[in-house]
This record gives sequence, structure tokens and C-alpha cells, in this order.
Amino acid sequence: MSRGPFLLVVTRDGKSETHAFHQDVVSIGRSRECDLFLPDRLVSRIHCRVERDDASFALVDAGAQNPAKLRGRPVLRAELKVGEAFALGNYEIALGLPAVENASVDETRPGDHPRGSHDLVAFLQIARALNEEQDLTRLLTQIVDATIQMCGAERGFLILGQNGEHSVEVARNFAQEEVLSPEFKISRTIANRVMATGVPELTTNAQEDDRFRDLQSVADLRLRSVLCIPIRIQGEVGGVLYVDNRLQQQVFQEREKALLLSLADHAGTAIHNARTLEQLRGKQLELQSALDRVDQLNAALKGQLQEKSSELSQIREEISTQTLSNRSKYDYKQIVGNGRAMRNVFALLDKYIETDDPVLVTGDSGTGKELVARAIHSHSARKQKAFVSENCAALPEALLESELFGYVRGAFTGATASKKGLLESANGGVLFLDEVGDMPLELQKKLLRVLQEGEVRPLGGRETIKVDVRLICATNRNLETMVRDGGFREDLYYRLAVLPVHLPPLRDRREDIPQLVKRFLGDAHRENQTRTRVSPDAMERLVQYDWPGNVRELQNEIRRAAILCDGVILESHLSQHVREGRKGPGSSFADDGSVPADRGTTLPDMVRELETREIQKAFDRAQSNKSRAADLLGLSRFALQRKLDKYALDANGRPTGAPPANDDSP
Repeated sequence: MSRGPFLLVVTRDGKSETHAFHQDVVSIGRSRECDLFLPDRLVSRIHCRVERDDASFALVDAGAQNPAKLRGRPVLRAELKVGEAFALGNYEIALGLPAVENASVDETRPGDHPRGSHDLVAFLQIARALNEEQDLTRLLTQIVDATIQMCGAERGFLILGQNGEHSVEVARNFAQEEVLSPEFKISRTIANRVMATGVPELTTNAQEDDRFRDLQSVADLRLRSVLCIPIRIQGEVGGVLYVDNRLQQQVFQEREKALLLSLADHAGTAIHNARTLEQLRGKQLELQSALDRVDQLNAALKGQLQEKSSELSQIREEISTQTLSNRSKYDYKQIVGNGRAMRNVFALLDKYIETDDPVLVTGDSGTGKELVARAIHSHSARKQKAFVSENCAALPEALLESELFGYVRGAFTGATASKKGLLESANGGVLFLDEVGDMPLELQKKLLRVLQEGEVRPLGGRETIKVDVRLICATNRNLETMVRDGGFREDLYYRLAVLPVHLPPLRDRREDIPQLVKRFLGDAHRENQTRTRVSPDAMERLVQYDWPGNVRELQNEIRRAAILCDGVILESHLSQHVREGRKGPGSSFADDGSVPADRGTTLPDMVRELETREIQKAFDRAQSNKSRAADLLGLSRFALQRKLDKYALDANGRPTGAPPANDDSP
């Protein structure tokens, strides 16, 4: 007569399940043969039992390494009261009795274990995980761990074959730890036989099984329970799942065999998909590598093309420079420029060099006025004598006077010895006075006397000293306006401006910018032995910018960009205002209230420079197509040809070197 069920309430991680049992002995453990199945690696295969004797219950240990704990202490056998709970691994299990009216308890009767539903849930979870995993290495590990969990094995191995070679890809134990040297931990005979025949092998005790007991590996490894299942990949046996237990027999039955056969089918499909994806990724990496290589080759070809273009430009510049040298009487290689504006300057210098009259060099700051003064000195008859330079804006009046005229000992406090002035030091040579427009009026008077009389008297001295000096002055100010306003002596102005020469701003000779850039990069190469070039986009930005600081600003920009770049100056290496093309204070057509005469030019010259520049830009944009260039300029082809003839330009819009036509028509 049945005494009714009792309940075991299993709790883990806050979740509880209630199981009802009718029998008097309930086995608990990690083996699926147990009445209460607990899939936890901390639980032994058969861990303990709950025994019922009439109305009393007992908790009995089944030989586990870590016995269950009741009332906080491990027990081998102890009375278990209704309502009490004992700890087993990560589980807490409480004993209870069902209420009479409670018909919702999931009873577990003898011969009706819930393993089928557990197996189904576990199998569905594993199948879902295998379908979602795309990484081949992680997939193989999941397959082995799932195999060990589903059949309660001690160890699991996954062996795959490819091109006639078989290797152990994954070897794990029930604690999800790697098995070292796995090729020596399995029976190769069993694995190879399943691989060859595709027939699964199962033994509940290999030591007594006639099929395996004579195998050396079975004896050496002391194998008991062994289960080996083929894995079919696209219809062919591509590997095996191998699980064993060296300590217990009859661990695996037909139930575990059927489960692993189903799992192997899913595993084969998942392995094939992961391999295919891995191959696709490999092909994608190869394709990307090939594309990167193509980009590198294109970049190399582009670099070679730019180098060849640079060499061609260099040859053109050298030819142009040689042509300019042939036209000019003297060699002005230190002054970069072969455009119309600079050719006009060189033509004046050819005539000025052979005289001894004073020269007045005007132009914006940074246009190279001192270079002109040095060119006059180096080519004149005075080249063997001294070239002395002084900036009139850099010194206060008293100090500038003593520097120019010199002084004798005791002339003023601190004059412990006599000192020659710059005028005396430059005797027979050239004295260059920069920023002469900033010279004080009183000092202007004394300088005028030196020019008139050809002699100088040092400060504190009584005797005069004869001097033979050619004076070259420079200024960025309008001396004529200063004379009218009383800021500069008129008589001195006429003595200084005997031979005037005006240096155009860089914005009015943009055709010289590439040649200047090359000069500055050459200087940088000689300093640091690093060769640098400029990309076409960056060069276009450099040419388009107005350069209010002129050549000096361009030089500083190139030096800065050469430091920032890695061999090639790109547009991103340029200053922001250069990249954006913002007009500086020295812009050609800035509305500063000045007129052409204030800037040392005339309206026709300004119109000529503007039209020439725009014609050259149109030809560059139209790739030297005259009809297209005329459309860009809003002219007829005939009108454009008249402009080319008027300004002596060739079919590419570049100066031919011939004198311009005497034509004032538009």
C-alpha cells in the first residue's frame, strides 16, 4: 500500500523546482541514471541518497569527495526532518510533504524519470548555441563541453580529419579544463575505426569487452566507459566525438549514444558553416590585402609621376633661368624669379650695377630688398670691398648715429676706445641702409652732409675722414608721401632716389612661387639631409594665396610644412589661412585708400598683371585649349588672341620673352 509521495524542493540561484517521489530510496547526483539529476561539476555522479523508513527520513552519503552538508556540517548519515534543507554543490534541497489537495506537483514515479524532458531542453539549448556561434575554435570547444554535459562523461575529445591526417582539435574534462597531451590520452584504435567505418562504438566496460580488452591503449589508459560517435560533414565522416570515463563503468548507455548521434549531426553542419565562413573571411582578407597592394602601387606610380613632373619642371626652370641669364647681362641666381615683373627688375639692375650712384629699393616687407643690394655689390667694381648693412628702424637715434659715423675715445660716457663708423668701414665698398624711411630727421640732415661732401666726422672728433661709399637704401614706406607730410627731407630723398627700383609683391608674380618653393626645399635638404616635395594640391594652394608677408612669409610656411610632413607636403600641412585662401593685409586690391602711385606702379601695369594672371589660370584650367580658355574668360577666341599678342604670351598663356605689342586697346 502506497504511503504517498514526499517532496524534494531544489533551489539554485533563487529559482526552485519541486520533485515528488513515491519510492523509499531516491538517488541524487550528476549521472542521468540518478532519480534526481543535478548537472553541476561540483556534484559527484552518485552523490547521496534520501531514504524513507515508515514516517522518518535519512540523508545518506554515497561516497562523494565533498559530502552534502546538513545543519552546516558534512554528514555520512543523518536524520532528515520534514522542512529541513541540506546543501549539495550549488544547490539547496529541502524535504517536504505535499498537501492533500495539492494536485499540481510534478510527481516522479519509478520508471517515469524526468530525464527525457531534461535531455530535450538541454539538447535544444546546445543546438541553439551551435547555430549562433561563428568562430570555429569556440564552436569546437562548445561541442565538446556540451557532449560532456549531456552524457555525464569524465573527458571529451573532438578529432577532425583533413587531407588524410587526423588531429585532436579539442580535449576537455568535466571541469571544462584543457587535457594536456590529448593524443596520448585516448584509444587511437577506437577513434580510427569509427573514423573509417562511420559506425559508433560503445562499451560499458572496455576492460572486459572482448572487442577492446586486448588493445594496448585500453590497458595503458585503464579505460572503462567509452563512447565514440562519427561526425558527418556534407555526408562524409570528417571527425569523431570521443568521450570516456576511466573510473566508472556503465556510464554510457544507448540513451547517451542516441543523444550524441543527434548532437553530432548538428555539430557537423555547424562545423561546415563555420569553416565556410572562415574561408570567406580569409578570402575577404586576401582581397582587401590585394586592394591595399593596388593602392600602394597606385600611390607609388603617382609618386613616380609627380617626381618625373617635378624633374620636368626643374628642367623647364633651368632652361628658363638660362634663357633669362642669356638676356640679362649679369647672373642673378640668388634672386629667384623669371616672370615679367622680375625680368623688368633685372633689366634695371643691369644698368645700375656699373654706376656708383645711390640706389633706392622700394617694396613691401619680405620682397628681398637686401638681396638686390647684395646683387648690385657682388657684380659691381666694388665687389672686392666691404658690404656693410644696417637697419635704421632697429636702433634708437643716438645709437644709430654712433654706428653710422663712429666716435672717438671719450666722446661720451662709456666710450673707452675709438670706433669706426659704418660709413668709414664701408669705404670703397657698399653701405646698405634698410628701412631708411624710419631714420630721424636730424640724422637725415647729417647723412645728407656726408653724401654732399664725401667725408664723415666721428662723434667727439675734430677731423673729418674722406669716404668713398656707394649708398643703397631700402624702404617699404612711400617716401614721396613722407616728403609731402614733412616726415622725410626732400633734399635727401632726391639724393637717395637717383636710381630707383621697385620690387613687386609676391602676389603680383605668382608664376615665381613654384621656383621659390623649390629653392626653400633645397635649402632645407642641405640643412637636414631630408628630401621633401610638394603635392599638386598643396602647390595650387600656395600659388593662390596672396602672401601679405611676401617671400619671407612663403619661406617660413615652407620650413614649417617641411618639418610637419613625412617627405611630401600635403594641403593639410599648410597653415589654415593658406588652405582657406583668406586674403591678408597685403592683398593686391585691398581697399586701403592707396592709389597705384602709392604702391609704386601704374593702373595699366596693374591691369596688365591682372589680365595676364587670369589668362594663365584659364589656360591651365582648359588644359591649353584656346577656345575653352576663351569661354572661361568670357571672350571670343579672336579677342583672346589679341590679348596674347598684346602681352607677348604663347599658346599656353605663358610669357614668350618678346616685347609686348604697343596696343592700348582692351
